[in-house]
Parts: sequence; structure tokens; C-alpha cells
Amino acid sequence: MPVELQTDQQLTAEEAERLVREYKQNGSQELRNQLVMHYSYIAKGVVNRMGSTFYKYATAEEMIHQGVISLIDSLERFDPNKDVKFSTYAFTKVRGAIIDYVRKQDWLPRRIRKADIQISKVEAELTGRLGRAPTRAEMAEAMGMKPKEYDKCVYEVSGETQYSFEALIASPSSSHPSTAYMDEFDPQHNVDQEEFRKVLANAIDSLNEQERTVLSLYYYENLSMKEIGKVMHVSEQRIGQINRKLLNKLRDKLSQFVKG
Repeated sequence: MPVELQTDQQLTAEEAERLVREYKQNGSQELRNQLVMHYSYIAKGVVNRMGSTFYKYATAEEMIHQGVISLIDSLERFDPNKDVKFSTYAFTKVRGAIIDYVRKQDWLPRRIRKADIQISKVEAELTGRLGRAPTRAEMAEAMGMKPKEYDKCVYEVSGETQYSFEALIASPSSSHPSTAYMDEFDPQHNVDQEEFRKVLANAIDSLNEQERTVLSLYYYENLSMKEIGKVMHVSEQRIGQINRKLLNKLRDKLSQFVKG
């Protein structure tokens, strides 16, 4: 259920931006509180749309609190002399704060972290040697596993990557329903964001039909891998493999925008 949060609707976007600059000059606590209340719609909106990334670790109310803290920090750090609107700056900071919060929970077991690194390393080595993506059987053999053991390993790794896709779309694109909500916060985008839109749209279009289906059902319809497996008539493990592969494809396509 979306979380209701009372906000000050009296300020226009232009007035709010002007008051941000005024606050940066005089540091008025009263003005700061007014601005935090006004811009709290950003925290509410981001939290409502990122619920799938934190539902295991915190309530929506707790995450909105984290978002408001990020808003306050954004007001302190914002440089009005740079050619960027505060709403855009705050949106990015709030999303980043939520993603960082999830990462800091350290909920991914060390065994799965190690398996994730190993799979990536072996996959890269085999791809370089074979000149193509390795098959399931080739990956299992290279890792010294039986195919079913490898399937389980991939499923465990892929099943814990919900936040990974969120981290990839820090500058969402309105050309796909998966990333349309940025326009609700700031319809004016700079050149870098427009370029990101094009690259992300092309990256999603480059996925095959199976991958696009998993992307939609897992990340936006919030179906479990077991439920998706029933819909697509394949095993949970196979859905895990598809999920991992599509994330790697998107990450490669967006490498120029993704740090770390």
C-alpha cells in the first residue's frame, strides 16, 4: 500500500527552487523545515516505487524517514551555483540513500557473495576462451559442480539481486514503463540524462523475449521466481539464470554510466 505523507502543496516548483537559494544564503531553520516539508513528496514517491528493494529490511515509514534525512543533507550540500535544479539533485540523493541503506544491511551471506564472484570469473574466462557465452553444462564442469548444483548456486545468487537493477537505473527513462516515474519529479532533464534514456531503452530492447518477461514480472510485478517459473513453464533455477544474465547484459550496456 502506498504510504500517505502530508506535504505542503502551497509552493510552486519555481517558488521552492527560489526558497532553496534563499535558504543557502541565510540558513533559516524555519525556511529549511518548510522546504523539507515541501520536498517530502520526493521521499514518499521514491519509497513507494522502491518498496521491492527494502521490504525485507525495513518498513516504508522507516525508509521515508531515511529519505527525509537525505533531503535535509541534500539541502546542506546543494550548490545553487551549479546548473542543476534542487529537485533533481534531491531525487538522486534520496534514491542513493535508500540503495545504500539496503547494501549496508549486509544481508547477502558470504557463501553467496563468494559464489557470485566465482561465477562471474568463470563465465568471463570461458567466454574469452570459447568466443561465445558458455552453456550451463560448460559452466557447471568448469566450476566442478553437477548441473543441478550449478543451477542451485545461480538461483541463490540471482534471487538476492533485487536492488541491483534499481542501482542501474539511477537516471530513469520515460520511454519504458519500468522507468517512467522520473518525469513525475522533474520533467526537465539535462543532456547526460537524455543520453542515458536512449542507452537504457536500447539495452532493454536488446534483451530477448524471455529476459524481458522476467524483468517485467520479477522487478515490476513483484512475482517470485517460483511464480514466474510456473508462468513460463520452467524451473525456478532457470528463472534465476535468466535473471542473472539479463542483469549482466544491462550492466554491460550501461557501463559508461554505472560506477563501481
